Order: sequence, then C-alpha cells, then structure tokens
Amino acid sequence: MRFRKDKDIIKFIGISLGAILAGIIIFLFIKPFSTIGFLLIMGGLIGLVAGLIAATKSKEDLIEDERSVRVREKAGYSAFIATLMIAAIFPLLQLLKISPSLTPSREVVQVVRDIWIIGLWIFIVFRWYYNKKGDAK
Repeated sequence: MRFRKDKDIIKFIGISLGAILAGIIIFLFIKPFSTIGFLLIMGGLIGLVAGLIAATKSKEDLIEDERSVRVREKAGYSAFIATLMIAAIFPLLQLLKISPSLTPSREVVQVVRDIWIIGLWIFIVFRWYYNKKGDAK
C-alpha cells in the first residue's frame, strides 16, 4: 500500500495528531474539562483514520464530479429549510403555551441540540434521496 506524502495530507494528519495530544493533556491534567479532552481524542482519531484513508487514494480519485456537488448543495439547502421549519415550531409551542414544561433554561439547550441533530440527519437523507433520484436541478 502506497501513501501520498503531499503537504495537504501531512498537514491534516499533523492536525489530527495534535488534537489527540491536546485531548490527552486536557483529559489527564485538567479534570473539570475531561469531557472536552475525550472529545478531542475521539475527533483526532476519526481525523487520523480519515487522513490515512485519503492518503491511500490518488488525488484524482478525491475530486468530485459536477453531479455530486449539485446533489450535496441541493441536499444542504433542503436540510437547512427543514431545520428552520422545525426550529420555528419550538417558539410557537412556547408562545401558545402548548407545552408549559419547556422552560428557557436547560430544556432550550437540549431542544436546540436536538434540532441540529435532526438537521444533520435530514441532510443525510436528502443527500441519499437526491443521489438516488438523479435529479438535482
């Protein structure tokens, strides 16, 4: 197996290793932020694996064609609109007092986090749908 050694791959792998090192230091020595350290370690490991996979492919294999770019753009736009619609429903529920259990403290943070997770899943589904459909006008 041959690895590419151009500056982009080296820089990406270096940043991933730096994130792993910073995560280990934070995790071991700064106890209040140990969760952030763990997340840095996990993100660095994911980046390292992605960098090593990309290093085994030629540069021409990583260039996207026009159709893939348009599918991703259409899916991103549709996911953004759907996320905005979901985010608009939450204040309406609070305004109409349909859900009085939602107070503007911890629940708001959890709802915003859930909305972003839903938005990411919507993006993935729309990307799959438009890719399968073959029509991204």
